[in-house]
Amino acid sequence: MSVNIDFELLNHIALHFKNPKSKMTKQHQIYNIRHLVAPLNLRLKQYNIDTPLRVAHFLAQACCETFQYSALTEYPAHGGKEYDAGTKIGRKLGNNLKGDGPRYIGRGLLHLTGRFNYQLMGKRINIDLINEPTLVASDLNIAVRTACEYWTMRSCNLDADRDQFDAIMVKINGGTYGREERLNALNRAKKYLKIL
Repeated sequence: MSVNIDFELLNHIALHFKNPKSKMTKQHQIYNIRHLVAPLNLRLKQYNIDTPLRVAHFLAQACCETFQYSALTEYPAHGGKEYDAGTKIGRKLGNNLKGDGPRYIGRGLLHLTGRFNYQLMGKRINIDLINEPTLVASDLNIAVRTACEYWTMRSCNLDADRDQFDAIMVKINGGTYGREERLNALNRAKKYLKIL
């Protein structure tokens, strides 16, 4: 059974902000939720992320990676310098030039991060993301497409079919950061899709 993505589904998965000092505002969140519907419906079907369980896992991870769908660009504590060339995480991400950390911060629906990943994903979708990294956040079609490519590269559909939450979380996030938030988002998605 294929899942139709609509505003109500995304809105149900997301938590809504009450802190007026937050960088992420309700206006950003509602805008993104509304405008993500079309590219999600197009791309999820193309990448066979199309069963209720696959969709629930994908949207839950995306929700938490994007601060409840409010920001398609991350806000690292040091502006991305913590990912720069010469740092341990920078080396892991393929950031080999000074300035790569801030230039290739997390963007998109699953926050593509690091020169290596931007270069790889650019080749996979035939778009120059090395010279135009902001496209991953500013073009919602690219934001969704890069997320679907990454999901597929990491064989997350297989994990979703087995409901392997932790395996997916580690593949997407590299660890267990935000585990409770991600699990709660997954449970909201499952409840809405009537699989919980």
